[in-house]
Amino acid sequence: MSRQLANQSLLKRTYDSMLTGDVGPFLAEYGFTKSGSTFRRRRGPLYDMIGFQGNWHNGVTPWHGFFVNVGVGSVDVDAACPGHDGVYHPRKGHLLDRRWETLVPELPYELRFRRDTDMTAFAAELRAGLAKVIEGVERIDSTGALVRYAVANNLLIQYEKTCCYLAATDDIETLRQYAGTLREWFGHQERWSIFNRDISAVTGPWSSRLRELGILDQVGEITAGS
Repeated sequence: MSRQLANQSLLKRTYDSMLTGDVGPFLAEYGFTKSGSTFRRRRGPLYDMIGFQGNWHNGVTPWHGFFVNVGVGSVDVDAACPGHDGVYHPRKGHLLDRRWETLVPELPYELRFRRDTDMTAFAAELRAGLAKVIEGVERIDSTGALVRYAVANNLLIQYEKTCCYLAATDDIETLRQYAGTLREWFGHQERWSIFNRDISAVTGPWSSRLRELGILDQVGEITAGS
């Protein structure tokens, strides 16, 4: 085995050991269970995810890098929007689906360690960062709070599911505001036809009201400036 392969093998074992021996027990104290490099838990109707994603450059660099992904979904939203279930396809389910530095800006975009890194200190800093992320996640304490987060923050992420839930719960005013924001951001772009089609499909009878308000177009319609 070449020196580079031996080094990468060691770094990978160190990474796996850290997730199992340092991160796993720490997150277990918060109710998370481990499946591979992903940790999940339930909080009433909410379900949380913390996932560790390796840098695709690992294997050709002298360091091992990874990212931390965070998700929050709701079984209430899943039930209201069949076809968007998040239990077996969690990336489809999370209305909050972000990297950890989005929730806690002082956290690093990517974490890297080398063969000579003090892994005790590295793991301690990682746990401290995870504690801050969990504190932020737990501020979202209900389905309503999660949906409000999605309306305030999601443009490209889960816009169909957010619109679907607002329509299913007859929250037409919030739906009008949210779909209007999407129109404002993307209505002049070619991809608006995709947004228009998707939102029309998931909002059911409310789609006609959105068309009356000038937020949606007829599906397939080409409008000036779109």
